[in-house]
Amino acid sequence: MTSRRVDHVASALGQDWYFDVEMARKSLQHNRAFDVIHMFSSHRFDFFPAYTAFHASELKRATREALRFPGGEVQCFVASNEDSIVAKLRWYREGGEVSDRQWSDITGMLIVNRDLDFDYLQVWAQSLGVVDLLARAVKLAIEPM
Repeated sequence: MTSRRVDHVASALGQDWYFDVEMARKSLQHNRAFDVIHMFSSHRFDFFPAYTAFHASELKRATREALRFPGGEVQCFVASNEDSIVAKLRWYREGGEVSDRQWSDITGMLIVNRDLDFDYLQVWAQSLGVVDLLARAVKLAIEPM
């Protein structure tokens, strides 16, 4: 998403959504995520700017999903489990490796998704400098205790 598309997205979402257009523009200018909230259901969706090779790969692998709400539906691109894990590993590292929520999300995804593409995970973990975190998470989540 680019800052030029913000007005189009705001118009497409309509009045049932909370969308701070100025915050979205500022976030995109600084390569940061922003969110929108469906006011009747309180569902929150994060929008992430795509500006790296990893983001390009993530978008290429994403699946298009219809999310239904009262009064309509929204077509969204949803990241693969592997890409979500790699992204969370990077956020965990960038956040000083202190977020219990991120770590729990990572290990939880590894526990419930046994058919992951571990070669893909390894390639991007290496590229993004989080291969040690991936190894630690896999050990905690997959190896018998």
